[in-house]
Amino acid sequence: MGFLIFMQTKTPTEKLDRSQVAALDIATHCGFYCLNERGTWNFKESMRRNNNKQHKAFRDTLIDFIQRNGIKQIVAEDVSVNNHFTDTRKLSEFRGILFEVCDTLDLPEPHFINPMTLKKFATGNGHASKEDMVKYCKIRWQIEPGDDNEADAIHIFFCYIKRFNL
Repeated sequence: MGFLIFMQTKTPTEKLDRSQVAALDIATHCGFYCLNERGTWNFKESMRRNNNKQHKAFRDTLIDFIQRNGIKQIVAEDVSVNNHFTDTRKLSEFRGILFEVCDTLDLPEPHFINPMTLKKFATGNGHASKEDMVKYCKIRWQIEPGDDNEADAIHIFFCYIKRFNL
């Protein structure tokens, strides 16, 4: 059974509200959602590695997004170990950048949600497919996501909002 991972080392001095929360489905195609903006960022590298600095692009995009939207808390899907070591490594790299960005912007550590917990919250099935996640985004939140990454970010946002009653 999945579980939520909530980590926070800094105590907020003011009450957080949902307009200050952003959700991320961290990956090369990174889904993002906040009340002001939503979508999927593409950090896929070109075949010539020096032609695209995906880690810096992720960092710069994330900082701009946080500052532009007045974000005070990030919540993201946690890294899940699977049969794709390369995917797990890439998610871990982006996760490290997320921590560094939160430190740079003096935000609390991000909250992470276990993937099975997220799927259970979103669809009632901890093993839901990508198609189910998109479908339930439309059913539960009346939001038409651009793709499954954006759908995950939307569900992450609402899972956090419900958990902390924002």
